[in-house]
Amino acid sequence: MVKHVSKDRSLDELPDQVFVALGRRGMEGIPLKECTYEECNASDLELISVQTDPAQISGDGQETQIEDWEVKCPDCDRKFTIRLKTRFFDGERMDTMTNIIDDEGNDLGWLGSY
Repeated sequence: MVKHVSKDRSLDELPDQVFVALGRRGMEGIPLKECTYEECNASDLELISVQTDPAQISGDGQETQIEDWEVKCPDCDRKFTIRLKTRFFDGERMDTMTNIIDDEGNDLGWLGSY
């Protein structure tokens, strides 16, 4: 699979927080642009690269695009990846699910959506 690495991107393109549904109690915002490691909670991440996989199209008009935003925390000097999985239906964006991948390549799970 060919990946496209984009230049001139900025963390400003990402929302400050993603949201998790709390059932009938509404939604809770989770900060997106802060260090994911337990011993550090810095919020001044540095963008290293953005890799975009070509969109995958299913037969029902749904399209999925995955972007990996590799970032580095200057406080603890560790890297991690913010993975965005954006779903489109008939060309319109439905939602974007966000996962965190640690510096060893382990998927730490779903953080939230926007």
